[in-house]
Amino acid sequence: MAGGRDQLGPLERVTRVVVALIAAEPKGVPAARLLRIADFGGDPAHHQRRLTRLVEELNRAGWDIRSTALRGQNAVYRAFTRDNRLRVRLNPEQQAELARAALIAGDTVFADRLGIESTQLPQIPKLHSPAVRGTDDALNKVLHALEYHCLLHFTYKQQPRVVHPHFVQPGTSGWHLIGHEDGGAVEKQFVTDRMTAVTIDHPGTARPHDEPHRAELDPLTWAVDPPTDVVVETTPEHRARVEMLLGSRVFSEVDDDVVRLTVPVTHRAAFRDRIYELGRLVRIVEPAEVRDELVAELATLAE
Repeated sequence: MAGGRDQLGPLERVTRVVVALIAAEPKGVPAARLLRIADFGGDPAHHQRRLTRLVEELNRAGWDIRSTALRGQNAVYRAFTRDNRLRVRLNPEQQAELARAALIAGDTVFADRLGIESTQLPQIPKLHSPAVRGTDDALNKVLHALEYHCLLHFTYKQQPRVVHPHFVQPGTSGWHLIGHEDGGAVEKQFVTDRMTAVTIDHPGTARPHDEPHRAELDPLTWAVDPPTDVVVETTPEHRARVEMLLGSRVFSEVDDDVVRLTVPVTHRAAFRDRIYELGRLVRIVEPAEVRDELVAELATLAE
């Protein structure tokens, strides 16, 4: 590596480092090779410190780049595949609370997908539950009824109940059954530990639960910016992945080995996040303003 001046511009350096890390998955890139790719120039004694700072800046921007080498061994950097949209949009405290909620709901791998270490998670309080009468027989029957859409019969607050189960969720008093009681118009909650004489009808006897309309969770579909048709290019080999991440295209054409897709964009920041995730698999053709926004954002990151 030549000494003296900075051999690469900051933007080009960031791009080369990220592309090299993505291309090397899952083996990773040894630190010595990554230093050659970064080509910092100047005093070699400071190169490792500059590389460490560059990796820290990329991680703050939503990437998950870590050394997988054991203590005492030369560093090997990997860019772990994460959904970095949440890492960009949420601060660390919000990310931790979201992962905590996922743990409470029973999703034990969400925090890892988000790139959150277990030591960063807030303490999950234990749910208070009254003394269980004998066994978890009521909860087991409720779960069976949910799986097979069975009508539930049980006694609750000294009243016989007939309930169409919808789902079970944790609450301050233990596990709560949510469902419609026969003759009722609204959903009710029942603490499973307080249910007695629980019996189950045959599979399919419970009414299907019509899920209410839920707002789309994919930020790419949010109407944040005026609609813009963006033309991108990829290869036939990577077309499926590009379409999966960028959403439904309104037009496509194939010219030799190039696939050109026209994608409606209503959330430009989310769209740029997807482009970063795709890396060199895709190229923005037009409009120029969308391409310029991406370049400007990368330049800001490099600075």
